[in-house]
Amino acid sequence: MFADRPGLARADHERIAPLNVKTSYDGSNVVFRMLRLETWGPALMNLGYHHFRGPLAFLNGMLNLELAQRRLVVQSVGLLNVGRRHEVLDVACGRGKSSFIVHCLFPEATIVGLDLLQDNVHVARTLFDHAHNLSYVCGDAAHIDFPDESFDRVMCLEAAFHFPDRGRFLREAFRVLRPGGRLIVVDFAWNTDADRSHRDDPETRLVREIWQWDDFFSVPEYERVAGDSGFHMRSSCDWSHRVTGPIQGLFRCLSKLGNTRWGRRLLMWRNPLYRSFSDADWEAAAGAVAAHAHVQRYSKYMAFLFEKRCQPCEV
Repeated sequence: MFADRPGLARADHERIAPLNVKTSYDGSNVVFRMLRLETWGPALMNLGYHHFRGPLAFLNGMLNLELAQRRLVVQSVGLLNVGRRHEVLDVACGRGKSSFIVHCLFPEATIVGLDLLQDNVHVARTLFDHAHNLSYVCGDAAHIDFPDESFDRVMCLEAAFHFPDRGRFLREAFRVLRPGGRLIVVDFAWNTDADRSHRDDPETRLVREIWQWDDFFSVPEYERVAGDSGFHMRSSCDWSHRVTGPIQGLFRCLSKLGNTRWGRRLLMWRNPLYRSFSDADWEAAAGAVAAHAHVQRYSKYMAFLFEKRCQPCEV
């Protein structure tokens, strides 16, 4: 299973059950349910780019988290420098809103959203496919069904951690990009190659089960594999302080409230839908918060910008 995948060729890695990405975003997942009750948008599946951080992170929950999700898309797309007539591929677009946001920002560009799950593509087409120059297709990030040099820009926002072979995705992205094209990948990554040793810690196993991933690349590994795929690294930005840090602060606040009698009453007064949470749900939430904090110690939330450089003309 791991021998043919960059970063996973380790005999001591145990096989886990095949990934079922849908369970990361449905009612079987207590973390998703908590996010959903905190105005996390169902058409966007990222964690959001937040104003408040550190001790004030809990204030993000008093705002509309869907706005933070939109902000993350806008922040990411801003790095791509999309032109008026560019063709843009949104890989793993989920339920389509990220592609729609790009269309709204650049209405003269042609946007294609691609997702592995037919259910997501159906929702995207239902909600957004009426727009001119915007379309959605079902497809695999590791086998992008478009000809070579079809796009000027490729984006993949907070989805590559689900991919069983990120190296294959980077090679496919390079193939479908035109010379001078750019790729933005927003993803989780181990801080260093050595931090991958925490992949099989009990806490990490719980986070892997919640979000359905096998492994991350490390930050240096992303740079190496992208370079081997032909890309030039334009920039890499650590957004942990604006994404995973604040959302973890919100999780921690909600969990502490939900696991006390007075706190639970306060939550239900603020949002009666929290009545749907049982004692077992709040206990599971506390375990998930502790597990995510463990993984955060060894990982970052990164925005990588790669470029496919033009080949020099032969004299």
